[in-house]
Amino acid sequence: MDNITFADFQNMDIRVAEIKAAEEIEGADKLYKLTVSLGEEERQLVAGIKPYYPIDQLVGKKVLILANLEPRTIRGVESRGMVLCAHNEDRTQLTCTTVERDIAPGSKVS
Repeated sequence: MDNITFADFQNMDIRVAEIKAAEEIEGADKLYKLTVSLGEEERQLVAGIKPYYPIDQLVGKKVLILANLEPRTIRGVESRGMVLCAHNEDRTQLTCTTVERDIAPGSKVS
């Protein structure tokens, strides 16, 4: 694993996001299109969590996202962030990072 500097870490904008909507992406086995709230802003992102989370368990969940990741179009859907997840070595288990206590969407992780 390569080390990064503290300055590199400070450049990452990790925020609490509340999932407001989740949709299937046609033809995608692993992807959902998520609409998330960052408090005063809503945005969409694509997350490869479909094999691990039924769609009906996502709305209302507060997850951590990398908010300043360069936008990318995946399967025709613009993704403006990345849900941060942890997985085991062979990727048979995955869990999205969440917050322990209730905190406002958009709150910054530092």
